Amino acid sequence: MREFTYENAMTLIGKMRVRLGKKFSDQWAGVTPRELANAMVEDYQGLTQDDFNRGIEKLKKAIFAPTVSEFKEWCEPKADVWLDAHEAWAIAKQSVEFGTGREMTVIWTEQAAKAFEKCVDLVSTGDKFQLAEAKKIFVSIYERLVAEAKDQGLKPFYNVSLGADPDQRISAIKQAEVAGFLTTEQTALQLEHKQTQAEIKADADSYKTTAQKAIAELREKLKIQAPVNKMVDEIKEVQPWELKPDTDYWPDPFDQKEQYIEMHKADNKKVPLAVGGGV
Repeated sequence: MREFTYENAMTLIGKMRVRLGKKFSDQWAGVTPRELANAMVEDYQGLTQDDFNRGIEKLKKAIFAPTVSEFKEWCEPKADVWLDAHEAWAIAKQSVEFGTGREMTVIWTEQAAKAFEKCVDLVSTGDKFQLAEAKKIFVSIYERLVAEAKDQGLKPFYNVSLGADPDQRISAIKQAEVAGFLTTEQTALQLEHKQTQAEIKADADSYKTTAQKAIAELREKLKIQAPVNKMVDEIKEVQPWELKPDTDYWPDPFDQKEQYIEMHKADNKKVPLAVGGGV
């Protein structure tokens, strides 16, 4: 946004009317839309498109109609302003999942990260009493670290600590951009090559389908039949030479020795020595 114009101001006023209704009317009773728009044009010069979008996102969640100055504060990024201990705690405690201790994605300063290290065990496994104790520890350490940073003339610098959940990771990074902790460029860099679970599954299904199609085409070219499922019982056709009539039956020479010998004698055949035949 190169310049915040009168038309921009009237568009913003329209959005406020729709979202806030009577609260907006009560806030600006006695002030004409033209007067309000002129005040916005005067105060909002220098805001970038990202800044303006940040203000609109906060407007969507607003429960009161902001003054001209309050909306400008909504637009301005927080990256140059130190969060107070309670704001920092609200962010830090989201870095672990209650009950499981699983790491979640969070965007915070080095001071908040160091303070949270001292109480993370109470947060990840504790009840509400341990959570309250953890907050006391965090606030005390965070306030000391921020005071030291201010004495050194430092400004807050926000780092991205990535968690295990891809969907929550993307959501946290986008929210940090809206809050002003990350620039649009930083957000784009952080989101590069990161996918949600649904996107990962869609890619896997696509790869599977492509591979199956390629294999089918290759089989057709090579005339390769589909592999036999060896888990299914094979039905074997009996060959003619495997069918023996009852008259051709001969007893086993070892399991039915007597019958075997008798049949040899009846046919005037010598009985093999191995089953007791004479010399």
